[in-house]
Amino acid sequence: MQVTPAAQQPAPVAPAPAPAAPPVASLPVPPSPPVVAPPAPALPTGPVDSRTGLHQASVIAVTGDADSRFTVLFRPAQTDAGKIEAAPAQLCRSAGRGLENSRTNKPGAGSAMPGVQMMIVTCSAA
Repeated sequence: MQVTPAAQQPAPVAPAPAPAAPPVASLPVPPSPPVVAPPAPALPTGPVDSRTGLHQASVIAVTGDADSRFTVLFRPAQTDAGKIEAAPAQLCRSAGRGLENSRTNKPGAGSAMPGVQMMIVTCSAA
């Protein structure tokens, strides 16, 4: 029997697999501290708007037409509730008129300006 050269060759061997990457050590994540709400600001202080009686820091705009109807944009968090309630009468009194009607929107009532409220005041005719 005669051996052919192909039979004399060793069988092909698959290459050795590449060494695996060393394991990545994961660092423990410390627990995050609980989130605490910021403290409520103290009652506002500072200059007061002469027309509305609100703290100047809270007044964004006061517009009106012929001293009978006013619109006030304000930040209620920057003044106290008593001043907000008294503002319509103060506004009309500063125009030399009496208060006929007023309304204030509820916070977040579809406002494009979060934290801002609108007060509409109608004063009596002169």
